[in-house]
Amino acid sequence: MKRVNCGPERIEIVTTANQDLVVLTVAYHSQQALKALAEDFGRQTKEPNLWIVVNNSPQSAEPLLIGDKGYIKILEGNEGDGFGIGCNRGLDYLLDHQWEGWVWLLNPDAVLLETSTIEDIGKILGSFRPRALIGTGVLDGFGDIDPSAGWIDPGFNFRSRNVDSTTIEFGSKDPVNVDWLSGCSLLFKPNAHESKPRFENYLPLYYEDIDFCLRLSKDGSPVLWLPSIWIGHQRGHGSQVSSGRRLRLSTCSYVRFLQRYRSGWVLFFRTMRLLSKAFVLLPLQPRKSWAVLQGWWEAFRQPLA
Repeated sequence: MKRVNCGPERIEIVTTANQDLVVLTVAYHSQQALKALAEDFGRQTKEPNLWIVVNNSPQSAEPLLIGDKGYIKILEGNEGDGFGIGCNRGLDYLLDHQWEGWVWLLNPDAVLLETSTIEDIGKILGSFRPRALIGTGVLDGFGDIDPSAGWIDPGFNFRSRNVDSTTIEFGSKDPVNVDWLSGCSLLFKPNAHESKPRFENYLPLYYEDIDFCLRLSKDGSPVLWLPSIWIGHQRGHGSQVSSGRRLRLSTCSYVRFLQRYRSGWVLFFRTMRLLSKAFVLLPLQPRKSWAVLQGWWEAFRQPLA
């Protein structure tokens, strides 16, 4: 058994096997969602070795208060940092403390549907290759399968195929090979990769998890969606972000993703469609349209290679 001291706090990361688990959550104005998730952890039959919460709103929100459990570690991020930057901060912390087990990226608005979820995950991780990227099944607020994984196809409609009820054969719990997984619920083992796995900082909101999977899969990492473990996702309740800011950042990420992964003609036509819609709606929805135009301009001015 290996114990890794995490500084002057009473928190210790205890490593006993490759199936040990750290949960990493990136928060932005997420107090209520985090409280609910903390309660879910309290009902689990097995606690995580550590729950790292990266607070990306240290200046604009009250200090995070999510309990005094010994396995909770709050890291202060920079105001307004995106999901990817927050994940990287947590992963760097684990690297500094020589973590050798698995990391579970989990949204603040995730819901642990079973009291044995963490225990069940620990039991199955040993059956996967250490370099695998694993996504759990995700149900939305209505109990339907959330499009939390899928495939990237050639052509204009490159994201038209996502996991749904037709993906799973009746009663099957076998992993499904996919191209990408959502960062809402994503498991991987950082020290199993030759180069330390990190998210792209220039994808500020959305597409950073898809980019992460595509890059690591090129280096031989299996990307697997797992229908034997399910969580809930209260989409939209994880952070309080203004619609204008969300649109600006998501548009910037979208265009930059196109720049990196899609052909020139797909980038051109999808960008033209985006801009045309923004200009048409500008008189009716000036704030939203302006946010889209700002996001496009940021991506155009600083394109992603």
